[in-house]
Amino acid sequence: MTTTTISLERSAYELLKAHKKAEESFSEAVHRLLGGASPDLRGFLDIVPLEDGATIAAAIESIREEDLNQEQTKARRGRQKHGRRT
Repeated sequence: MTTTTISLERSAYELLKAHKKAEESFSEAVHRLLGGASPDLRGFLDIVPLEDGATIAAAIESIREEDLNQEQTKARRGRQKHGRRT
């Protein structure tokens, strides 16, 4: 990961610092506040019990596998429709 140094007026720095969560970096705060990065799911660690988290992870993996299978089936049908071997 590359970094870039920026200069902020003291008032802008204080504003950013005030909106930054204790556990996040300034970069993470900028992403969160400006909507530039994936949502941080660490906040769910204290909400979702570990057992439920494992169940959710298994469900997500199952959905991903199903999506992949559907995409492969669509690609195979497309190749067959156009006379190409699968």
